[in-house]
Amino acid sequence: MNQYIRPARNAQKWSDQKVKLLGQFRSLTEKDLFFEAGRKHEMIMRVGIKLGKPQEEMERIFQTL
Repeated sequence: MNQYIRPARNAQKWSDQKVKLLGQFRSLTEKDLFFEAGRKHEMIMRVGIKLGKPQEEMERIFQTL
């Protein structure tokens, strides 16, 4: 049963994080922050390129959300 509850929590957490990122970086769009399971690293790299920030900084930003 925990396997059904856990994704909902993660989805809610990502939704909250996405709102924070959109507020912090006005140039980002919903499309930029589209999350696919197993492709988080690619999304972080894509957002970093758009914002002109190195990968290490982007990882710190995502960890602090």
